[in-house]
Amino acid sequence: MKISRVSAVVLAASLPIIAHAQLTQMFGAIHTAQYAITKAKNLVPEQDTAQQQTQQAQQQRIDYPNQRPPCYANCPLDAEDKQKYEAMQQRGQQQAQQQIDAARKVIDMCPDLKDSRLISGERIIRCRNKGLTEEQQMTVVGAMPVLAQAYAASMVQDIYEDNITDPRKGKAIADYYNGCLQRGTPCARPKW
Repeated sequence: MKISRVSAVVLAASLPIIAHAQLTQMFGAIHTAQYAITKAKNLVPEQDTAQQQTQQAQQQRIDYPNQRPPCYANCPLDAEDKQKYEAMQQRGQQQAQQQIDAARKVIDMCPDLKDSRLISGERIIRCRNKGLTEEQQMTVVGAMPVLAQAYAASMVQDIYEDNITDPRKGKAIADYYNGCLQRGTPCARPKW
């Protein structure tokens, strides 16, 4: 009876192992079947892809004479690109001329803006005192060279925001922003 009890205990202990081994084999068989099905499904699109690639290559051979070779630097412009470039240049020149004309009108309203004997900060303050608005002053700034525009705009902004009306303060403001312009550095906005 002891042998049958031992056999029963061994059998009971080994049943999970045997069941696990059989389940593992079944899962392995299912995985293999799924892999085979997936592989079979993927074979069909590979054939289609190869066929598509062949068709694309044939089409490229047909279209090649109609294409121009790629150009990466200093390429000659075709007629369409040349026309776009010339139109863009013409628009830029027209806009620049409009800015200059608008600036001239503002300068005519306050001739102090063109008085070269005065420092730029002083000119801005004098014209502010004569009734020129910040927007009108910015019109003159817009006609300046691009590099100077940021500094001149900051001067105009400071004068109007700090409500500066004394032309003698214009020298300090102009010197500060001209120094930044010469160094090519941004300026922190001081309180004048």
